[in-house]
Amino acid sequence: MTKIFLITLLLIGLNSFSQNTTEFEPGVEIIQSDKIYEYESPKSILFVFEGHTHMINNFLDLKKHIRKAFKKKMKSDFKSFLLDFNYNLTAEKSMKEDMEKIPSKKYRKEKYETICYISVTDIKGWDEHLIEKRKQNYILNADLKDKDLNELLQLKLKVNSYYTITTENKNSSRLIYQTIMENK
Repeated sequence: MTKIFLITLLLIGLNSFSQNTTEFEPGVEIIQSDKIYEYESPKSILFVFEGHTHMINNFLDLKKHIRKAFKKKMKSDFKSFLLDFNYNLTAEKSMKEDMEKIPSKKYRKEKYETICYISVTDIKGWDEHLIEKRKQNYILNADLKDKDLNELLQLKLKVNSYYTITTENKNSSRLIYQTIMENK
């Protein structure tokens, strides 16, 4: 009787404390997308990247992909669409190389119908020793506001990437374009 009890207890313990292995899948998924009821696609957008200065390489790459996504989807309408980017990046101890990469040109917010604030939060990384198979996970936040800073749209993307944080920027920019410009 004692042996059966111990075996049962052992099996329950193994089942309770065993770790579930979940596969790491690279990609981008929308975890939150809230639009106001009267939302209409804007005629001009100023993207403002916010965060740490060390994120400049990611934001420059994201800017390139956002511009491509808008140009590809809008085709001839892109010429009349006003799309620009500001960088509001700060850090107590910034690297000189990072500071040199931050574009100095600033666009005035008053010229744009909407302003989209982009930031990265909850950055996690592991398997750094594997170089090419290094994994990152983060949340990409996009908050679209009108000139009066009224919230129009809030988007949160969960991004899983291998190697560097920039490898999923193409997919992120595609979802940003779809959410902002396609009224679904």
